[in-house]
Amino acid sequence: MTSYYMLNNPASSGVAQAVHSKDKAKQKVLLSLEVADYLSSPYLVMQMDAHKIHYATFHMWAEPLTDSIFNSLLHDLNAMSDTEVIVPALRRDQDSQQAHLSVSIDYFHVTSQSKVILSGSYEYQGGHRNFSFEETMQEDGYSHSVALMRALMQKLAKQISST
Repeated sequence: MTSYYMLNNPASSGVAQAVHSKDKAKQKVLLSLEVADYLSSPYLVMQMDAHKIHYATFHMWAEPLTDSIFNSLLHDLNAMSDTEVIVPALRRDQDSQQAHLSVSIDYFHVTSQSKVILSGSYEYQGGHRNFSFEETMQEDGYSHSVALMRALMQKLAKQISST
């Protein structure tokens, strides 16, 4: 039996928020995201050893993981910022003079050692920063690992917000 997982819960669905009148006074920041190719698979991934990954055939993302990551990050950053409103960057925005946050995810999966990892880098306000987060699983199962993955996304948003 195949199980489907969502990175976002219904309360934080990550749907791009409408710009409210109070948001118009905030600085607009364009968000773009790039993820490692292996994360484009619909299957959850487990790292088996230093050089081997396993795609969990019966454990799949309910929506493309890139979309889930983008939406959760967009939601969390907007929830944490009093001075900025984060909006999706469009291709036509590439030459824009607006502030731009570019996030690159290199690793985002569970390991066979019961750890969930998120690492990569981001460029924001002229600075390039690396990030690496890790959580140890307290329970077995992909449901628990997905909950920890969501918590790691919140840690990333918090780190970016404090930049």
